[in-house]
Amino acid sequence: MRTAFAAVVLLGASALIHAQPPKDPDPRYGVTARVKIYSQATPKATLKTALELIEAGEYPYFVAHVLDPKFVDEVVTDRAKTLEAAAERELAQLRDFQRANPDKVKPENRVPLDPKEFRALAAATARERGFKQLLLDIEAKLKDDPQALKDIRKIARDGMFAEADPMASAMHDSVKGRTLYFRKLGDRWFLENRQAEEPKKDP
Repeated sequence: MRTAFAAVVLLGASALIHAQPPKDPDPRYGVTARVKIYSQATPKATLKTALELIEAGEYPYFVAHVLDPKFVDEVVTDRAKTLEAAAERELAQLRDFQRANPDKVKPENRVPLDPKEFRALAAATARERGFKQLLLDIEAKLKDDPQALKDIRKIARDGMFAEADPMASAMHDSVKGRTLYFRKLGDRWFLENRQAEEPKKDP
């Protein structure tokens, strides 16, 4: 009897654990994910979220959490490589100033003296700047091409979505030459940075 009771208790506890709502994904580039507010449960939901963010000027969230993370990370990494030397020079100057004026900066806020920690800070600073550059480029591109947003709105409103997990696409009969593509990672759909099918490579 005790064994049966214990089994019921354990099964009940297990059910409670599985019933817990999923946690928000980890922050990316300092931007906290809010999946309960910005749904990415389906390709159409992701596109609606993308439009909502763009129209609100929330480019940091759009780029960090809605665009294909592989694309974003690759671009940021490439740009960070070109920015790291400048970041190191600026941090070195700041470190020298802080060492000469120790009373003006709290110890926990100073540029680290340890070479390994210094390089890590320079790399992180370069990535942060690379991410900001990408934000500016995407914002400028969308502002320079207002027709693109009109087309995307039309697709989101009554376009045709074709889903083949973990990939999906969306188009509209009246929007020529623009097909949107999505990729599913985990339980979220992301908007890919391409407009046409990638050509197949010859075997």
